[in-house]
Amino acid sequence: MREWVHLGFELISQETDAAFLVVLEDGEEVWLPKSQISDPEDYAKGDKDGVISVTEWIAEQKGLA
Repeated sequence: MREWVHLGFELISQETDAAFLVVLEDGEEVWLPKSQISDPEDYAKGDKDGVISVTEWIAEQKGLA
């Protein structure tokens, strides 16, 4: 069972078929693989001021947890 980490973001600034470039609330930019995001179809480039849920594993890999 996956554990989730909830990250507040300012903007999803880029999108590829496989990932989003997310600007976090502290201004840090991080690429997050769609495969590690809960319900990635709910997000799109240009989304602002939201919360994105990612696997605990990717959050740890990116130094976010």
